[in-house]
Formats: sequence, structure tokens, C-alpha cells
Amino acid sequence: MQDTLQKLRELFTDRLKLQTAPDDINEDTSIFGSGLGLDSIDVLELIVGIKKEFGVEIVDRELAEKVFTTVGSLVQYIEANR
Repeated sequence: MQDTLQKLRELFTDRLKLQTAPDDINEDTSIFGSGLGLDSIDVLELIVGIKKEFGVEIVDRELAEKVFTTVGSLVQYIEANR
């Protein structure tokens, strides 16, 4: 699980060019709003990165709304669907 979290941190900072330090991103970090502050375009880019890095697809909006709440919920989804 820590390996998945570390790879996600790298996706957030490298692929999305976030100014947040990777070590400041933890499982409780919110993906939208006051957390990482991502928008819908960022999420689309992240979905592509997740598919490439982990082989996990997020194909519908309803699922994405559940999965992209916190970094921890995203890690859990990836771990369960690898």
C-alpha cells in the first residue's frame, strides 16, 4: 500500500506539476478543494496516469466521484483493482 501511495505522490507532483511536496501528500489529503485543489482536467490527466502506471481503469463518472475524494480512497481503489 505504501508503494502505491508513493507512486501516486509522484503522479501528483510530476504529471500534474503540483507545487505540493510529495511528503506533504498523505492518505487523508483531499483531492479537491483545500487539499490538492485539482480540477476536472487534472483528474482526466490523473486517470490516464493511473491506467499507465497501475493498469487500473476508472471508466465512469459515478465511480470517479467516489474514488477521487481523498488520496487514501484512491489508493484503496487501486489496490483492490490491480
